[in-house]
Amino acid sequence: MIQFDHVTKRYGERLALDDVSWSMDEGECVSVLGHSAAGKTTLLKLITHEVQPTTGTVRVGTFTGGRLSRTTRALLRRTIGVVYEDFRLLADRSVFENVALAVRISGHFADSEVVPRTLHALQEVGLHDEQAKLPQELSFGQRQRCAIARAIVNRPAVILADEPTGALEPRSASEVLALLLRIHREGAALLVGTTRPEVAEALPGRRFELEEGRLRETGTSRGSLAPLGGGLAGGR
Repeated sequence: MIQFDHVTKRYGERLALDDVSWSMDEGECVSVLGHSAAGKTTLLKLITHEVQPTTGTVRVGTFTGGRLSRTTRALLRRTIGVVYEDFRLLADRSVFENVALAVRISGHFADSEVVPRTLHALQEVGLHDEQAKLPQELSFGQRQRCAIARAIVNRPAVILADEPTGALEPRSASEVLALLLRIHREGAALLVGTTRPEVAEALPGRRFELEEGRLRETGTSRGSLAPLGGGLAGGR
């Protein structure tokens, strides 16, 4: 599904990724552990084609790296949902409109399509009753769940999560990871980049470490949410 062939990425003199060859299968769960600025965000941006490799090739499904046309890039991003560390919610739009915008960007504009898709996604993340609120009226945990609703509303084949628990206290972090894992079990591939070892350990599947631009596999985990503390109650 995702394949990196000898991918190097430089930003001027700074080396973000160094000759990375790596692949991820359809429906797989993978975690990438690394310190801040280790290159995790660059890895995800290469998958979404927000940035291009300095050398090497990135393939995502039938899409091969290179400068894609706007139409082709839009088709690619319909297959990918992204959850950002800083949420990237529009402050002047309601929770409903933040999620509905992703449906419209994918090419669906009729209310008969936008409204039920959006409401279903909000129901899945437990924000149906908060849909009229603005992002700043939500807790950090709720904002992250809104970002997840936006990422899953088009039922993508893969979810990319960039430090999804970074701004959250342990209980909310456990809830967010449990939500991502539930979506994964329903069939979506899940790739999580994190600075927190306990997050990587909580996720099932292959684990990698990214250090000095090099990606190496460190093992496989069955996954356990226990290290993060707390169960799935509340969500505040």
